Amino acid sequence: MAVSPFKLESIARLLGQGRFAQAETELHKLGRISPGDPNVAGLLISLFAETGRFEQAAFAAERRAALLPQDFAAQQTLVEMLLAAKKPDEAVARARTVFEQSKTQPNAILVLASALLYVGRGSECAALVAERSSAGVASEDLRGLRASALLAMGRTPEAATELRAILASNPRQRSALSLLATVLNYIPDADPDEVFRVHMQYGKEMEKLNPPAPRRAPPTNRAPLTVAMLSPDLHEHSVARFVEPIVRHADRSRVRIVLISMSLRPDATSKRLASLADAWQDLRPLSSARLAEICAAEKVDVLIELGGHMTNTPLPFMVPRIAGLQGSAIGYPNTTGLPTIDFRLVDSITDPPGASDKFNTERLIRLDPCFLCFQPPESAPEVSALPALANGFITFGSFNAFSKLNDELFSDWAELLRRVPNSRLHLKGLAADDPGTKRDVQDRAARAGIAPDRLTVLGKEDTTRAHLERYFAIDIALDTFPYHGTTTTCEALWMGVPVVSRTGSTHASRVGTSVLSAAGLPELVCADRETYLRTAVTLASDTSALASLRSSLRERIRTSALCDGPAYARRWESALIEAAAAPRS
Repeated sequence: MAVSPFKLESIARLLGQGRFAQAETELHKLGRISPGDPNVAGLLISLFAETGRFEQAAFAAERRAALLPQDFAAQQTLVEMLLAAKKPDEAVARARTVFEQSKTQPNAILVLASALLYVGRGSECAALVAERSSAGVASEDLRGLRASALLAMGRTPEAATELRAILASNPRQRSALSLLATVLNYIPDADPDEVFRVHMQYGKEMEKLNPPAPRRAPPTNRAPLTVAMLSPDLHEHSVARFVEPIVRHADRSRVRIVLISMSLRPDATSKRLASLADAWQDLRPLSSARLAEICAAEKVDVLIELGGHMTNTPLPFMVPRIAGLQGSAIGYPNTTGLPTIDFRLVDSITDPPGASDKFNTERLIRLDPCFLCFQPPESAPEVSALPALANGFITFGSFNAFSKLNDELFSDWAELLRRVPNSRLHLKGLAADDPGTKRDVQDRAARAGIAPDRLTVLGKEDTTRAHLERYFAIDIALDTFPYHGTTTTCEALWMGVPVVSRTGSTHASRVGTSVLSAAGLPELVCADRETYLRTAVTLASDTSALASLRSSLRERIRTSALCDGPAYARRWESALIEAAAAPRS
């Protein structure tokens, strides 16, 4: 029996309104009446995907694809649902089939390239798109995918070249603007004027889509102030490590905290954060309208996004003025460029007064001494003995994302290994699980002068504890430049491993400076390349002192400003209360 299009539209509206239980009831009724209707299967896919039931979404997508074997969109949806269900091999195999069977369909290669990028096979994605580019058939979307793949591989200048090419022909391409804004944070000697201009242009283009509503001043005579934080990363993720001290230690007489999650994969960390917050809301469906409903229901005074231009960015949902005061914090090291973001939470080290303000569209609120507070993972193992004592040589390490690597860093590290005879270097990053990326990193290191037998490249571990246990092999950690580590630096210190960091002129290149200063280790902050190298050599030259530092470092960090949750929460509350009460234009 054919299903009435009016009935299908009615269920689609229920899904759009987030009335998932009612939609599911109606869909099950239709499924019994018309089990072979592809439209019903399509709505089931939407229902299951919106509610995080990806195994069921993939099953429904498989059924719909079988019902519509010649329908390209149905095959594409199946690939997407297999990816969401964490079935990478099946997804890539299906994507290859789609590509081979639909070569006349312009988007067929997009399906395959997107799948390769999603499962972490960035080098294959980049090579596939490069091949199409050489044939003169690469679209803007394809070049954007290649730029994302190159970023993951640490080939940021090439990524920027791809994005600039897109923008040369289409200056208003919002996704290219956002990705270029991100990429420029990683490039040594990036022009600060260009960086700011790209962020600003993104904000202007987003504003054209949805002109901001007039500002609504939050009530300043109501206590506590209701602060909502919006993030795609409220699960086991770096951002959650810096959110937890706020929700754990906030004074509820001063602030009420609402966490709004964009994640479809809640885990134990999500549950812990939800138990600590005053309210937890899932942003379903993902829309500004739904966000506005949540904020109205929770009587939100201040709305803070925690992702900036990073993956799964919350920024599009912040374009309308949903709260009277809107801000950005934690997840992104630069201005958002959005006129409706009123402030960023930074500190006087990451963003020195005067020098930094002109490169931000937001007002900078400085939470001195450090804009972050670190919550150590409960699963962290105990600190091990200094490995050099057993090995007889020093092992340096950098566990930062490979996107933060660059040729200048490889040159610096090659020189360091030359100055510390018989030393080793361990690099660890998720991208190393891609064989092509791993080979590329090894080749770049070799070209810089790092002998293959002195370099170890490691990929992802299954658990946080296993990841931290890799520090058992590291004597001295090396920060990246110009994009510093944040969580990586905190984790290394917690595992007793000192981190040598070179400071720069941008927020991204001063985070390590802020973190190490808050940890009481300013002597590990270096003003230039030579000081960076000398400091690492000095640490390596005295293994007795290094062993003593390792054994005492966790307690020093535990009692430092970096981990002082109550003090940080008081500063955070005071800053937001003051900002909410301040007159605004």
